[in-house]
Amino acid sequence: MSLETQFSEQQVLINLGLTLKQARVYLALAESGPSRIMEISKKSKVARPDVYPALEKLQQLGLSEKIIKNPPDYRAIPLKEGLLLLLEMKANQYEKLKADTEILGNVIETKQPNGAIQTENSQFVLISGGKSVIDRIAKAIEKTQLTMDLVLSWKRFSRGISDTFAEEIENAWARNVKTRFIIERPLRSVTSEQLIQYCLEKPSCQLRLMQGHGKTVVGVFDKKEVFIVTISETDWPGSPALWSNNDVLIHLASEHFEMLWRKAIKEHIKMAQ
Repeated sequence: MSLETQFSEQQVLINLGLTLKQARVYLALAESGPSRIMEISKKSKVARPDVYPALEKLQQLGLSEKIIKNPPDYRAIPLKEGLLLLLEMKANQYEKLKADTEILGNVIETKQPNGAIQTENSQFVLISGGKSVIDRIAKAIEKTQLTMDLVLSWKRFSRGISDTFAEEIENAWARNVKTRFIIERPLRSVTSEQLIQYCLEKPSCQLRLMQGHGKTVVGVFDKKEVFIVTISETDWPGSPALWSNNDVLIHLASEHFEMLWRKAIKEHIKMAQ
């Protein structure tokens, strides 16, 4: 067995809930067959005093058995059966955790007035990036009922509309949410023209182009929420963002959008010709 394979097997067992010593002892037993403590210690490279508690836990989990004799031998159930057993235990733990989480969520909701989340005192939130930003923006799109105004790079627009937020944006258009995009003019290609055409075919979608892309990446949703990406050079997964429901900041972002929207008219006309 190569070191790479051994490491891989150990890691799978650890991911399924065993400790490193338990994983080594179990793999040694599964490979060697019935063995005594000294043999297990030597094969697994686990110190003899640590083999005893590891074996005890493996027996509790149903992964090993003790053969009564003097001195006793120990044997493991086949590795494939052991993996399925551990996977089933892990799945049961997940289902219980999921149920407990739902119960806790319901308890918290009942303790809040009208089940609402209090955000009055949280007018400025800096979201570090990654999945947190993506999830937060996706929820904002899902909640939007009237308007979405977004200033984006071509890269963000193309990935957002075709992948990252594709489902949420489609659902927003189905609700007749008026959506306006300001994006940098892309290089001419079949893909870019198809994406632009795809957007413009939607009755509630408008799109304008600008020459080059500045530092601004901003989204205003129903004029109630605003997201301002703080590092515009990154893609969606690497984008820290400031979220706010502050009226002054939303007004400022909306005015900035309208200024760019008027400025982008000529570029849009050129592209359409």
